[in-house]
Amino acid sequence: MKRTFNTSEKLLSFLYILGLLAMISIIASIIITRKEPVREAKVETFQDITTSWTLDRDGTQAVEVKKLGEYMDAESGILSIYYQLPELDTDTSLVYRSKDVYTKVLVDEEVIYETSVHESPLYNKSPGNLWNILYINSEYSGKLLELQIYMVYDTNSITVDSLFIGDKADIILGLFADNLSGIFISMVLALLGIVLVVVDLLPSYGRTKKHHGLFWVGIYSTVGGVWGMIETNLLQFCFDDMRILQLLDNMLMILPTVPLLLYLHTEYNALKNKLMFLMTAIGVGYILICAYIQYEGTKDFHHMLNGGLYIMVITDFVMCTWLFIRFIKLKIAKKPSLNCFCMFMGLFSCCSCTVFEVFRSLSVDRIDRAVLIRVGMLMLCIFFAIGSQIETYKIVEQGLKYELISKLAYSDGLTGLGNRTAYLEELETYANNTKENTYLGVVYLDVNNLKTVNDKLGHEFGDELIKAAAKIIENSFGTLGKSYRIGGDEFCVLIPGIDLQEKYDNALDIFNNLIHETNNQKKYTYNIQIAHGFAICKELTRANIEDTIADADSIMYQNKTALKNNA
Repeated sequence: MKRTFNTSEKLLSFLYILGLLAMISIIASIIITRKEPVREAKVETFQDITTSWTLDRDGTQAVEVKKLGEYMDAESGILSIYYQLPELDTDTSLVYRSKDVYTKVLVDEEVIYETSVHESPLYNKSPGNLWNILYINSEYSGKLLELQIYMVYDTNSITVDSLFIGDKADIILGLFADNLSGIFISMVLALLGIVLVVVDLLPSYGRTKKHHGLFWVGIYSTVGGVWGMIETNLLQFCFDDMRILQLLDNMLMILPTVPLLLYLHTEYNALKNKLMFLMTAIGVGYILICAYIQYEGTKDFHHMLNGGLYIMVITDFVMCTWLFIRFIKLKIAKKPSLNCFCMFMGLFSCCSCTVFEVFRSLSVDRIDRAVLIRVGMLMLCIFFAIGSQIETYKIVEQGLKYELISKLAYSDGLTGLGNRTAYLEELETYANNTKENTYLGVVYLDVNNLKTVNDKLGHEFGDELIKAAAKIIENSFGTLGKSYRIGGDEFCVLIPGIDLQEKYDNALDIFNNLIHETNNQKKYTYNIQIAHGFAICKELTRANIEDTIADADSIMYQNKTALKNNA
């Protein structure tokens, strides 16, 4: 039925739109008329001196900081680089990142700073990936700064970069500002992963037999998010112990692919494929081997990273290929799965970004090795959300279809009450009931004069009579139990509980009043008469219930005869 708006609704709608346009016009006017503020020249509080270091004290041999390993003497394992301090009016700070090396800073052969770390037999041999912060007194103005670098592993594992001099607080704020997007995406991934894990473990979630797909995607997202936050190299400013962050960073680089394999198994039985099973076994085995080597102490996680990266790249390729083949097979079989396609696109995006990032990191050490991987993981989560939404829609759609079919199977199409099938199943349920102190009241009803109305007025009026009678029965006896239409003009209401006679008497008063009111309204061209009978079964057995129904039916026929005689 078409809905019409009244005057007040039109007025309120018009005023709301007017107010909305007024708000928009204010913003537009500000954008058009605003003037740029007059700013004073920006005063630089720090400067990047990464390219200002030399290999000699005279400042003649420039050093490329990204290639420090090429200058390192592998036998001594020590390299010194130099920087001529400018004229300093006040005290200042030197901030630089070092990775897998120990460092010292000297002025006039005097050590003014050296790497200091926590100790534990289970830590990696290196101090980790850390930001070094030291104060430079103004008395050192114009002097030569010496940075000594001590090799831990080999010349390929030497990193000192991002060297800044100036105000410490501004340097740190600048680093945070440059990495806000990485922090944000990593936090979103980690929080999303935690939510998925919690939701999957909730007792109220999911089907009867959970397959824990959400759990494994949640683990993957959490691992990726935490690793991404560590890779921003900003958590180091918030932790006193840098080495534990390095340990976590190395662990998380070895862990991520197995959860995706297990997710694919929960959704598509991936481990039934021998190659997928083999890759999962290799991934799990490598994790256990890495843990053993770390405990044993001869080597540490650092030595195992390249192997972990190669396994990750190969596994990503195998997963994408397997999922793509599965999607093609479904398409050939004319059973295309949008969920499968979404997961393939998500995995392909994630794996592609991972492969590119791995090869970028192998060619040159980067401050943040997770730039592309974060984007890939985010794409995977987005496609996973789309696929899950499609799957949820299908489940809801199937549920609605099932509900509709179930309703059609157990409901009377004319009245909406339960049909004879539902009635017989309910009786069977009561017959198998083992609860004590539970009685069953049976109200049997029959609509008088249905044949007469059908013959004289037509079946349309007969259907109208049945619907009117059903409404009266449902609004009276139906409030105490379940109502059923069990024949053309026959109804039954099953009322469980105690004090049934009193409940029935009260409902009978309502029943009679409804019939009286309906007939007085002269809504129909005939009077409604409904015969009724009531009996109580006090011991719920099949035989007793059948006897009770027979008693109610007999009483109803007596009432039917009385109504006809009084008509």
